Amino acid sequence: MKSLILIVLLALAACTYGQTSLKQGPTVEGLSLGASRDEVIKKLGKPSSEKKGEADECVGGTEMTLKYPGLEFRLWDDSEEPGKFTVGAFEVTSQRWDVSGVRVGQSGETVKKLFGTSYTTESEKGGRTIWYYAMDENEGPGNTNFTIRNGKIINIYTMWLMC
Repeated sequence: MKSLILIVLLALAACTYGQTSLKQGPTVEGLSLGASRDEVIKKLGKPSSEKKGEADECVGGTEMTLKYPGLEFRLWDDSEEPGKFTVGAFEVTSQRWDVSGVRVGQSGETVKKLFGTSYTTESEKGGRTIWYYAMDENEGPGNTNFTIRNGKIINIYTMWLMC
């Protein structure tokens, strides 16, 4: 009986330790929210396009978009250091990119195994469902969203919330 209890406890511990937290947001190829423009380019190379524009009213200042095939970063300049841009959001639409162990095209069950089932959902037209994983209010705050269609991940989006 003691052996059975020990086996059950070890199995539960493995499930718990196997999960990764999204409290600070995921990383894409090891790059997290808050990474600098230079860090992104050093890690991934020159983007296929780079564009600057005015950021929305929640962020203020200037926004920069760095695009790679199937990956887009949105960076915002630092009000205390204008010209220094840091990642505030990224969106992945290609299986090429690893997002904390998950890739577009994998099953939604992969997300649940890695990040748990503490999320809210929204169903959209076209059979799409979005799973919203909240980040810690003190660490982020923000969301990581996994869009699922036919049981497969089709989009991963993470962003700090500014408003």
